[in-house]
Amino acid sequence: MAFLRGIPETIWNYVSPRKIQHRREKPFAFKAPAIPTRVTTLPKKTSPLTREMSPEVPVKTCDPPASTTHFDIDATLLPPSPPASAVSSKDLESDMLAKKLPAARDDQTEGSSADLWDANEETMVVDDGTYMIAQKKVNHDQERQRQDQQARELRDAGWSEDAVFLFQKLGMRGFEPLMPISWIADLETVPADLFTENIDKAFIKPAYGTEHNAQYALERLFDLGSVSRDAWHTRTKRAPHFQIGKAVKAYTRWAMKDGGVEQLWSHFPLFQTVTFSKHVHPAVGERKMIEKLDRLHELWYDALQIDQATDRGDSNVPEVPTLYGITATHTVMAFVSYAPSTKKNKQSSVRLLAMYDFMQEGCDVWNSLAISIFIIHCRNRMMQLREWLPEPEISMEEDPDL
Repeated sequence: MAFLRGIPETIWNYVSPRKIQHRREKPFAFKAPAIPTRVTTLPKKTSPLTREMSPEVPVKTCDPPASTTHFDIDATLLPPSPPASAVSSKDLESDMLAKKLPAARDDQTEGSSADLWDANEETMVVDDGTYMIAQKKVNHDQERQRQDQQARELRDAGWSEDAVFLFQKLGMRGFEPLMPISWIADLETVPADLFTENIDKAFIKPAYGTEHNAQYALERLFDLGSVSRDAWHTRTKRAPHFQIGKAVKAYTRWAMKDGGVEQLWSHFPLFQTVTFSKHVHPAVGERKMIEKLDRLHELWYDALQIDQATDRGDSNVPEVPTLYGITATHTVMAFVSYAPSTKKNKQSSVRLLAMYDFMQEGCDVWNSLAISIFIIHCRNRMMQLREWLPEPEISMEEDPDL
């Protein structure tokens, strides 16, 4: 047992604090890194920047390009800009965007989705300073003349007054106040010129609900761009077109409830939504949209009792309101208006209002504002049509299981 005598001492030396203290008393030292034999210098740029940051230089258009996975990181730090086709003006704020002119009949021209009209075709992305300077460079008189000329051309193409107003309202976003001034503190990414102290001039606002709910619904809509891109990059089961349809449905639910027309909207909506995969041909989605709008047009025609009013010889025969559609495929979303069949044009069709691509990070706010304008317009129109529609029947049957 003699070999066991040294074990306690060995164990004690292993855990003894004196050993730790002994190590602490050693001087600290570290190995110096080797000095490189040659200093490497970064190459200098030989060509100066030729790009001018001035209002006259277009920066980046928001026309929907082909889908790509490359993005400019710096663009996410810049606030997106409004379309260059319109300007903010006190005179334009209180006036109608399009003056009343003799409207062309539907049977005079043929509607088609191939019409070369797009309220978003001239949208640009610029920084805050350039945006403010560019605003002052626009000639207000020329802009008013351009708006009037555009309205005449749209009416000559067979567009309804409602569709002309919505088209130009979408094109004016960014150059006129849209929201109450009380929202400015919470919406930091939106330029200050889009807020107004005059609540009557604010287009995006609650009708009967609270401002908190209206602002919350809009803030959620602002997240649609990033959510759609994340869905594409991560290859989730919920594709970008699904996320767009989901956001449109959620904002519509708030808007109609806010206007007190949610029950009527569930029976007589003013627009339909069609979403489909990027692998589906656009013609298939267009055909499906036309079929849905055909059925919706018949529903409105019967609800307004147009045939009965015509047979009675009423002086004021109601008309089916302008119907719209929202289509989404991949990250691209489009607004269309419905052109019903006429004696001349046997086939109904849709006309393009505007097209937006959520793959572009710099346009997130402006694309979301376009959705808000579109849905708010339909809510306001629905509130006007409420008196012409029969009250929807609400089932009061008792549940037999209760």
